[in-house]
Amino acid sequence: MPFQEFTASSVEHLLAELKNAKIANARIEVSTSEDGRHYACSKPLVNVLVYSSHSLGEEQEYKDLIALYQYCPDCKNAVRVL
Repeated sequence: MPFQEFTASSVEHLLAELKNAKIANARIEVSTSEDGRHYACSKPLVNVLVYSSHSLGEEQEYKDLIALYQYCPDCKNAVRVL
């Protein structure tokens, strides 16, 4: 991954940066978490998962997590946590 911590003007900007990195076979999933809050401002964080998906048959699939970013929309800060 090209970044560990950086400023992003929006979650869309963060997603564009990750897509520009062209990680082979990667998928990106975005979710919000009321439990996860930014330590600096106590606002809810947005979780961005970067993973690859593998099929084990018709109905079985598993995800291999490549990276996890947390983004604070108020502070405009993104951090790679995994």
